[in-house]
Amino acid sequence: MTATLAIAFIIPVIGGSLLLCVFWPRERGLRGDLPLILALGAGLGLGLSSAGFFIGLVGFGSSKAFFALEAMGLAVLLGLALRRVRSEALTGPRRPVGHPTGAPFVSWLLAPAFAGSLIAALVRFGYRSATYPHGAWDATTIWNLRARFLFRGADHWRDAFSNLLGTWAHADYPLLVPGAVARAWSFIGSEPQAVPILLGLVFTLATALLLWGALTSLRSRGQGLLAGVVLLCCNSLVYQGANQYADVPLAFFMLGSFVALALADTVKEGGDGLVVLAGLTAGLAAWTKNEGLLFVLALFVARLLVIARLRGGRQALRCQGVMVLGLAPMLLLICAFKWGIAPANDLLASLQPTDILDRLTNPWRLWFVLHSFGERFLALSGWLAAAPLALALYLLVVGWRKEGVERESLGTMLVTLGLVLAAYIFVYVVTPYDLAWHVATSMHRLALHCWPSLLFAYFLIVRNPEAAVTEL
Repeated sequence: MTATLAIAFIIPVIGGSLLLCVFWPRERGLRGDLPLILALGAGLGLGLSSAGFFIGLVGFGSSKAFFALEAMGLAVLLGLALRRVRSEALTGPRRPVGHPTGAPFVSWLLAPAFAGSLIAALVRFGYRSATYPHGAWDATTIWNLRARFLFRGADHWRDAFSNLLGTWAHADYPLLVPGAVARAWSFIGSEPQAVPILLGLVFTLATALLLWGALTSLRSRGQGLLAGVVLLCCNSLVYQGANQYADVPLAFFMLGSFVALALADTVKEGGDGLVVLAGLTAGLAAWTKNEGLLFVLALFVARLLVIARLRGGRQALRCQGVMVLGLAPMLLLICAFKWGIAPANDLLASLQPTDILDRLTNPWRLWFVLHSFGERFLALSGWLAAAPLALALYLLVVGWRKEGVERESLGTMLVTLGLVLAAYIFVYVVTPYDLAWHVATSMHRLALHCWPSLLFAYFLIVRNPEAAVTEL
């Protein structure tokens, strides 16, 4: 059982990593970016395997055909990746962007802090998983419940989307997490509760390692380690991962899209492949939660505006066309799911135009939502205002980065996150549910969606600790 469980996760993780190895820009090389490739590949592989499992279920009514295709695809990717590795070995490895040589002792000092934060996060995750092995409310009533329908349902798996389950089941939610869990259960042949626990753990660790790897590659080892410490100290990341919720995978794919765009800004050749990857990860965000659809729309609008401002409208349209190549397959799958299987969204179905206008013109509702969001962001670290105050102090000490900033990707990042937060605020203001209840039960998770990406943007902007120490 243990070996089969491990293989059920290893296959998609390796598959996603091999896929990245095949299409990774040659200008950057594989060796220096390997931690980044493994972190991004883990989530990418799990997301694509979830989508493939669902397609197999719809198309063939069985997972056997999917597993056969998965094995064939893995073999092909392995061959292509080995060919890429041999080619790189012959031409010589290329040094990745962003490895300063000054003050190496900074990373030596930060490495124990990162290791300690990682161990503490694992302990917190393990304790909460032991206390709540079936996850929290949404895990039992939405994500794992739907996974059991997909695994047990046979010809009746579509009953998972019946309105008879009630609005609390949110039957219109996308299926990345349930699909990944059901795929692993189908591979194993039983329903060990360790599967959703491990899925939460993989995405929790992959999010932290992705942030660390991206900033190490783009900036410095010290910057990557410091960002990793800040994120791992975020109690909400660890607890929502252990709760087996879809919010951590969503945060991962949002961050993955921004990382791919930032990397694309650093290469002269092969950047289009990274833009396609950004579209694919954005599509997987939409396959994770409905909020991911908001993210896709915000990302598309933001990137169009930013590139049009910096390079002109024609280049903006071309770049968006490249991103659509990665985005389109997942959007087609989501449209088929939404229109052919899922019921209407309960929140949208409950909204009436007159009620929306009344709520939008109520200043108290807007103030309450804004104040609540501020509190949630301040409390993300578990100690009120600890993380924001520490980041503000760090900025005062090291200062802004004055050159070498990825303007397109950073501008896209900030505008996208601004649009996403504005959309979240709008939804809360017009919600047909009790506002205090709606805020109390969900806003902390929506703040988490943006937190890793906000940290990524912040540490791209501020100077590296190595550079600051060298000038002392």
